[in-house]
Amino acid sequence: MNKSQSASILVVDDNEMNVDLLEDILEQANYVVYTALNGKTAIESMQATQPDIVLLDISMPVMNGFEVSEWMNTQDTLKDVPVIFISALDDTNNIVKGFDVGGVDYINKPFKSREVLARVHTHVTIARQRKEIEALRQRERQQFERMDTLRSQFISSATHDLKNPLFVISGYTDMLEMNPDITGNKRVKGFIEAIQRGVEKMTDLVHDMLDLLQLETEVTLDTKREDLNTFLRYVIRDMKLRASEKDITLTLHPADEDIAVLMDTKRMMRVFENLLSNAIKYTQDGGTVDIHVLEAGDTVAIDVVDTGLGIPTDMVENLFQPFQRVNSEEHMAQEGTGLGLSIVKTLVEQHGGTVEVSSVLGEGSRFRVTLPVHEEKDTQ
Repeated sequence: MNKSQSASILVVDDNEMNVDLLEDILEQANYVVYTALNGKTAIESMQATQPDIVLLDISMPVMNGFEVSEWMNTQDTLKDVPVIFISALDDTNNIVKGFDVGGVDYINKPFKSREVLARVHTHVTIARQRKEIEALRQRERQQFERMDTLRSQFISSATHDLKNPLFVISGYTDMLEMNPDITGNKRVKGFIEAIQRGVEKMTDLVHDMLDLLQLETEVTLDTKREDLNTFLRYVIRDMKLRASEKDITLTLHPADEDIAVLMDTKRMMRVFENLLSNAIKYTQDGGTVDIHVLEAGDTVAIDVVDTGLGIPTDMVENLFQPFQRVNSEEHMAQEGTGLGLSIVKTLVEQHGGTVEVSSVLGEGSRFRVTLPVHEEKDTQ
């Protein structure tokens, strides 16, 4: 092993004979060795050389080995450097204290050269592996950040660039629909209506993609204290018309008492509009959708329960991932972007809550949103 490639070791001991002996043992094993005869000099040496490992005596004047190790723990560049205490203090209290202040090993004096080399080799190997793992993690983090930035830029650019052509297509189809040469042609009118439906679906997808991207990168909430029962009554008021079109009974089961939740009203409205819209969409005509409010100490659960199509077990785990949709004929017959539940999950987690689902295929689903209850502090 070339010295330029070997590990560097700082030997700290107030006994020059011990220092010389350890230096000879380690240099013969091709380690680069630095030495110090007291704690103060050891600190100066560490700052200058950044050793890979420190062999540290305990009983030294001015600054003992325990104090040196404690100082190392306060330094970002040195706190992970392994410290092996090497001392004549062989009682249990000193050995335990050595580990308490950051030591990784403890060698008793008089020491044997083979023991010193074996322990040094072990901890040098462990330290190198840790550095290699950390370097790999750092590269992975950097690669992930680059990929995430590229993804965000691509989605933002793509969705923005899609808005203008969609606007143009929508405008011209509206003009064609009003053209007297076309209004009487049922076949052509059907083509135009199909184009309009496609444009509406693409527009919804673009808006959902932009919303999800914005929600993932911006976490500033405009929160205020809201009574949950009152908030949910307001939410379902606008959803009842949609439910009535399918003869679905939409019912709120509020909590017995008022429950305060700190929320960004606009964003939380999006959460329950998405959940209720899905529940109504995937519930057959004549079914039911119920909202139950269940308080449990410092949290409150809001269950949205439907008697709809249900979700296959193998789809439940990834249901909140972007673009995930149940791949069955009945489910795919309903229009959707596959982003609604991703938006729900992101918004709920931004409020410090959780969302989960349980479902039985062919019987219905239960989506549970759990949020922290807001308790007003007594200012008196």
